[in-house]
Amino acid sequence: MRQAENRVRIEGILAESDLKYISYTKNGEPAEAIGGLIKVLVEQEVNGEPVKLEIPVHAFSTKLTKAGKPNPSYESIEKVMTEFVSIAAAGSAAQADKIRITNGNIKMNEFIGQNGQVVSQPRVNASFISRAVGDFKPEASFDIEFMVQSINPVLDRDGVEVDPPKLSITTIVPQYTSPNASAPNVDVVPLFAVSPGVIDAINNYWEAESCYRAHGRLNFSSRTEEIVSEGGFGEPQRSIRTINVSEFIITGGSEAALDGDLAFDIDEIRAGIAARKTRIEESKTNKKSAKTVPAQNTSKGKLDLGF
Repeated sequence: MRQAENRVRIEGILAESDLKYISYTKNGEPAEAIGGLIKVLVEQEVNGEPVKLEIPVHAFSTKLTKAGKPNPSYESIEKVMTEFVSIAAAGSAAQADKIRITNGNIKMNEFIGQNGQVVSQPRVNASFISRAVGDFKPEASFDIEFMVQSINPVLDRDGVEVDPPKLSITTIVPQYTSPNASAPNVDVVPLFAVSPGVIDAINNYWEAESCYRAHGRLNFSSRTEEIVSEGGFGEPQRSIRTINVSEFIITGGSEAALDGDLAFDIDEIRAGIAARKTRIEESKTNKKSAKTVPAQNTSKGKLDLGF
């Protein structure tokens, strides 16, 4: 199965940089790499509203390619670590470097939490980061292909549809698969729609188990809200809670489903989901120190995401 188009573009100001040299063993031989996290400050509109974003971007590269030659990606990330100036280091955005990422991609970071449940966090990875030269146009956008698993309205804690309406689209995104892998490598990526026009189009044109393209904007932001607890006598207790948001907001996409060679094969998608489910169950087993792993579910019914 081909790898889906999956591209993230970010243009903004380097807010923080936490990159490090890494040494490890690969195939019994010592290897060197560089990796870590940077944060990029981007001011753009999301659903018509100006939003200030601080987008975490994960970067990693080995020093040498598989052919044993210097890796251009390593050199790119090393320059960010050793030469670029962040807002945190300079003390102001005016003195920090403007950066540009054109080859980022969306991946899911999945692990088993302390409660034994699967935690799935979307994140952006990048292997090349450069200074933004020429016209500087802050943006944080994405283009992606996928198969739809489900389309549902977003509900509040009481099970009531949120106002204004918001749509949640669970998608299956084929990622790079090693030639030696026994099954395709897929991610389950949540996308959202908030614009009334986009919500209507998705509800009218998209359906489960069909493949589409979409583009949109990143919404990695935070907001605070006041929590008022009333009970018993006296004044109500008030506290402030910070809510972090990591969302990919669809602003447009294809009406017609992808077909022919562009469409992803449903059986290969099911095989990828089954392999993903097995990895999750093995992780749960390892965390619980159990001895058995539940069998894969490869039924032909609705795509089973494994949780």
